[in-house]
Amino acid sequence: MRVFLTGITGPVGSALAGELVARPGLEVHALKRWRSDTRPIDHLRGQVVFHEGDVEDPFSVHHIVGRVLPDRVYHLAAQSYPSESWDAPVATMRTNVEGTLNLLEAVRQHCPSARVHLAGTSAQYGWVRPEETPIPETHPMRPLSPYGVSKVAAELTGLQYHHCYGLHVVVTRSFNHVGPHQGDRCVIQTFCRQMALIEAGLQEPVLQVGNLEARRDFTHTSDVAQALWLVLEHGQPGEVYNLCSGQATRIGDIADLVRQYGQAPGLVAVQVDPSRLRPADEPLLVGDNTRLRQATGWEPRIGMAEIVAEMLHYWRRRMS
Repeated sequence: MRVFLTGITGPVGSALAGELVARPGLEVHALKRWRSDTRPIDHLRGQVVFHEGDVEDPFSVHHIVGRVLPDRVYHLAAQSYPSESWDAPVATMRTNVEGTLNLLEAVRQHCPSARVHLAGTSAQYGWVRPEETPIPETHPMRPLSPYGVSKVAAELTGLQYHHCYGLHVVVTRSFNHVGPHQGDRCVIQTFCRQMALIEAGLQEPVLQVGNLEARRDFTHTSDVAQALWLVLEHGQPGEVYNLCSGQATRIGDIADLVRQYGQAPGLVAVQVDPSRLRPADEPLLVGDNTRLRQATGWEPRIGMAEIVAEMLHYWRRRMS
């Protein structure tokens, strides 16, 4: 079976590629931009066939898909930072909407029997009242950022290709995920990186933070990778699945965990940095993963304390 991934250099893409190459009988191919940081996938060299291209370029996408003729397609490539989408809304739309359209068109023309996974996001739900949680897939989508809007459009495009052309398209709306190779724009990574800098004497003993009252649903990328394999094998085409832990954690409590597990010699303070506050920030995002669990039998395995401990270790190694 041939599997094709976009977004392999991202945290979920690299975790999913690791999951796939460990499975017997799979030939794994991936789209890689020439300018992407390859450090997250250096360990996969020789196990994955890389193809240089860009989802924004329909010609390269059509050429590669036509050459690979995959049986399974995981579309993870995206401009995936809500904060960045405020500064670059047009680029966000181009990558997330046009990139998805380019891939779907290539699949429709070259391998219409392939199963396609499209990665959506909890940001599609937008503002949710506490009494409306945990959020089911049937909840109205009211995105609050250009990023959220772009992913709504990408999802609807994928479902349209299923209904109009019969493509086997499955969508996940992934809530917050965290794992190695993520960079430091995720809030947990930001806190852990700062703590590693403080421990190394490279930053004052102060954690710079944004909104501490927001509550988010986090899942480790290895759990996400396992869910993606299961949902494309067992999920229903034309269906949408929340990919989440089903548990909400207050951001301030994560900061407290980082301080608790930190190895700084003295007390580490917390200070709100106004530049880290967003123009709009949902107070609570926690998902209902019942549909995914019933379809696949999946359960998240890694909790927040283990996530923080692992990410602190990751950034300590990066600092060294």
